[in-house]
Amino acid sequence: MIHRLLVPGLLEAPPGGAAPRFPILERVIARADEEPASGGLEQLLMRLFGLESRQGAAPFCYLADTGREPGTGVLRAHPVHLRADRDQVLLFPLDDSSLTMDEAQGLASRFNAHFSAHGLAMEVVAPHRWYLLTERLPETPFAALDQVAGRGLRSCLPGVDGDGFWLSVLNEIQMLFFDAPVNRNREETGRPPVNGLWLDGGGKLPSRPLSGPGKVQGDHCLLRGLSASTGKDNGEAVTVMTGIAGALRQRNPSAWLQSMLALEAWLKAMIGKEEIVLYSCDGRGWHWKPSCNRRLWRLSRPLPWT
Repeated sequence: MIHRLLVPGLLEAPPGGAAPRFPILERVIARADEEPASGGLEQLLMRLFGLESRQGAAPFCYLADTGREPGTGVLRAHPVHLRADRDQVLLFPLDDSSLTMDEAQGLASRFNAHFSAHGLAMEVVAPHRWYLLTERLPETPFAALDQVAGRGLRSCLPGVDGDGFWLSVLNEIQMLFFDAPVNRNREETGRPPVNGLWLDGGGKLPSRPLSGPGKVQGDHCLLRGLSASTGKDNGEAVTVMTGIAGALRQRNPSAWLQSMLALEAWLKAMIGKEEIVLYSCDGRGWHWKPSCNRRLWRLSRPLPWT
């Protein structure tokens, strides 16, 4: 069985500066066969379940979060803070702890009251997990949130739709949220207002069950949604470890170290008996077979940030 391990943030510098060596991870990277693996975490997961790159992640995440098939098109709606900077507007995702469920539902209700006549319906399943249900999906997919974070909003928008509908929706959301009571209260308490949404992952569920890994591990909504949509086991296994990426976002050295040690323990238990493909979700992959252990001439080297 091939076991595919996806670890976003694997080779990024740790948040605390100096870090210990991880000998088993170093050995895998040194002795395995390196192979290209284009795309980030979501694109890789889609391919592992036999889906085209244009298939959006949102309907699978919705299925995982709600236990229901959307029955229509769906996009993820990420609450964001937009900040003017000279001649551009910068987009910043909100920290996971900075939005309450009451605030999210208040803004979503304001959205629905305004946009229901346009066939748009917002559903909030968690403070930072909103879904926009609509039959009218963008002609060209929006870039993923992690690709636009910290960037100028204007540079992320060209080509989204031909008639300007979705650009006008994004602009109207900014005006709609500007004077919302939720945002007035947030500003009074020194918190950034939720003055925009970023939409991504748009699509519909496929009409047929997927063929994909029958054994999955990891608490990622896309992985859970894809697994729930799988009808045929292709004989592979997939594990997703998001702890390292989460610790990097939070700049938490302790959480980063614990996640790295968990990865090291996982590899130690597997490399003697399993065929593994390790993905760093930044374009690189390493294909390990137990026979790679005999490549003694391939010397382990410190990771880029050690």
